Amino acid sequence: MGRPWGPIRARTPEAKALAIFLRTRIDESPLTMTAVSERVPYSKTRVGEYLSGDPVPEEDFVLLLVAVTIPEPQRCARLQAEGRRLLSEARDPKDRHTNQDGDGSLAGKLERVRAQQVETYERLTRALERQTELQETAKHSTQLVIVLLSMINTLAGRVHTLSAEREELLGQAGDRRELEDTQQRLTRALDQERRAKEELERARDKQRQAEDLAARVQQQVDELTHSLDRLRARDHGTDPSAASDGSTHTTAGSTNVVADPVADDIDQALAQAASVNDTDEQTLQRITDELQDTDSRQVVPYSPAATSGRPTVVPNNPDNPPTGKDPSAGIQAASGPPSADHPNTLTARHHHAVTLGKAGERAEAARLLDAVVQASVRVLGADHPDTLDARHSHAVTLGEAGERAEAARLLDAVVQASVRVLGADHPNTLTARHNHAANLGAAGERAEAARLFDAVVQDRVRVSGADHPHTLTARQNHAVNLGAAGERAEAARLFDALVLDRVRVLGADHPHTLDARHNHAVNLGAAGERAEAARLLDAVARDRARVLGADHPGTLTSRREQQLFEEK
Repeated sequence: MGRPWGPIRARTPEAKALAIFLRTRIDESPLTMTAVSERVPYSKTRVGEYLSGDPVPEEDFVLLLVAVTIPEPQRCARLQAEGRRLLSEARDPKDRHTNQDGDGSLAGKLERVRAQQVETYERLTRALERQTELQETAKHSTQLVIVLLSMINTLAGRVHTLSAEREELLGQAGDRRELEDTQQRLTRALDQERRAKEELERARDKQRQAEDLAARVQQQVDELTHSLDRLRARDHGTDPSAASDGSTHTTAGSTNVVADPVADDIDQALAQAASVNDTDEQTLQRITDELQDTDSRQVVPYSPAATSGRPTVVPNNPDNPPTGKDPSAGIQAASGPPSADHPNTLTARHHHAVTLGKAGERAEAARLLDAVVQASVRVLGADHPDTLDARHSHAVTLGEAGERAEAARLLDAVVQASVRVLGADHPNTLTARHNHAANLGAAGERAEAARLFDAVVQDRVRVSGADHPHTLTARQNHAVNLGAAGERAEAARLFDALVLDRVRVLGADHPHTLDARHNHAVNLGAAGERAEAARLLDAVARDRARVLGADHPGTLTSRREQQLFEEK
C-alpha cells in the first residue's frame, strides 16, 4: 500500500535511486512500516535514515529488507541483485558525473532509465496476474449463477408441489401432524428460495464488479505498456516526448424438526454458494483496495523459461484451462445428484485430472482427461471451448507422461480446431501451437519443431509484443530445437540475442537469464568455439552458485559442461 513518505535527502542521483528502490519494496509489501522495522536488526531511526537516502545504507540492510518484503525466492534473488547494483552505484558515483553537470552523466541517466524499465515491467507483470484473478472470479460467478438458477427452478417446483399438498390436506379431516409436517417443509422451501435468490443477486453483482475492475485493470495494463515503450525509447536515445500516452443464513425452525433430506441437500448447497460468494467478494474487495492505493500498480503470471536442452511447454495460465481448486465445485447437489455428463461435473473432472497430473500422476491424469474429452464431445460438441480446453490438457499431460509423439499428433488437431473456432491469433491457439512444437521436438522432430517455433515467435511478437514472457519462451524453444537439429552456430547467435533481452527485461541474475546464458555457451561450444564456451560457462556457474547455490542442479550442470569443453 502507498505510504506518506517524507522527503528523500540523498546527496546523489544514485543514492536517490536506491532509496526509491527500497521504499518501493516496502510499498509493495503487505507489511506495515513497524513490522518491517521489527524484522531488520536496525533501530527505527537508522531505518528511517537509510530510507531517506542519507547515509547510503549497508549492503546487509539492502539485502535483508528485500528478503523481508519479497517472499517469492526467485523474484527476491533478482531484486537483491538489483539492490546490490544500485548500492554499488550509490557508493561510488564519481564515474557517472564526469561528462555532465547537474544530476549525472548520460550513462548514469541510462542506468536509471533501465532501472525504471525493470520496475515498470514488474508492475505490468503484477497487473496481468490481477487480470487472471478477475477472470477466475468472473468464471466462479458465472458458474454460480447457472447453478443457482437451476436451484431456484427446483425450489419453485418444490414450493408448488408442497403448496398443493397443503391445500389437499386442509380439505381433508386427516391427521393434523401430517399437515404440520407439510407446512414446515413448505416454510423451509420458501426460505431456501429466498436465500437462493439473494445469493443469485450477489453472484450477479460479483459478475458486474469483476467486469468493471477488469476494465480498470486493462486500462492500467495499457498505460504501463505505453510507459514501458517510452522508457525503451529513452534507453535507445529517442525523444520520449514524441510518444503518445495511454491514460450465513439460518432457517427458522420449530422444536419438532421434520426429516427432509432434499431440503438438507439444498441447505448444504446454499452454504457452499454463500462461501463461493464470500471468497469472490474478498478477492474483489482486495483488488478494489489495491487499485485505489495507486492507479499504476498492477500485475500477471510469469511463464517459466526453458531449461537447458529441454523444450518448455507453456503452463496452465490465462491461455490454458485453470488447474486450481474451483470453489464452486460441489454445489450442484442443489437439484439432486449431479449427472456425470453435466457441464459442471465435466469441469470438476477436468480440474481433478489436471491437479492429479501436477501431483506427478501423469499417466492416470491423461487417462481421466481422455474420458473428459469423450464426454465433452458428446455433451457439448467437438468445437465447444471447454472441449478444446480438455483436448489441450489431455495432449499436454500425455506428453508429460512420455507419449510425446502422440501428444504432438493430438495437439496438431487441437491447433487446427482452435484456428477454425477461435482464430489464428487467439491466445489459446498460440499456446496450442507452442505446445505442439515443443512435443514434436521432444519426440525427435527437431528441425520441424524449430520451423514451427520460428513461426510462433513471429506471431507472438506481433500479437503479444517482443518482451512478453510467452514470446521470450518461444524464442528460447526455437533456439533449443535449432541447436538440437544441428544448427549450433545459428542457435548460439539466437541465444546471444535472447540473453541481451533477458538481461534488459528481467535482470542479469534472473534464473531465465542464467538459463539462456548457459544454452548460449553450450551451443557455441558445440559449434567449435570450445575455449570461449568454457569461459562463458565458468561465468554462468559462478553466477548460478551466487544466485541459486553451489549445489543447485543448474550450477552443477554448468560446471559439468564447462569441464567437458575444457577437455582436449
